[in-house]
Amino acid sequence: MKYPDQDGYSENISHNIDLEFWAISYINIPAYLYEITINEITEKELSIDIDKELLKYNMKIFKLESAGKKYYIIAGGLLIGKNSWINQDRIFDYNLNLEHDEIIFQTD
Repeated sequence: MKYPDQDGYSENISHNIDLEFWAISYINIPAYLYEITINEITEKELSIDIDKELLKYNMKIFKLESAGKKYYIIAGGLLIGKNSWINQDRIFDYNLNLEHDEIIFQTD
C-alpha cells in the first residue's frame, strides 16, 4: 500500500485487503501468504492431524492455499474488507476501530 505522498503512488496500489477472522480456535499459517485462495470446507475435508474437538460451537473451517501448500484456520467467521488510508491514519491509535471502504465477503 502506498500513500499519496510516496513515490510511485497510484490508485491501483492505494488500498489493502484485510482478512479478519474471529473466535479463532486453531490457526496454522505462515507470516506471509502470496496469491492465496480461501475456501470454507467441511469437517470431512479437514486434515486428520487437526483435533476435531476444535469444531465445537458452530465453528467454520477455512482452508487457505498459497504456493502449493495448504493451511487451516478454525474460527467463528471471516470478513474480507478493502480499505484505503490517508496520511493521518498512519498515526498509531489504540482506539482506532478498523473500518472498511468496501466489504468484499463476510460469512454468516
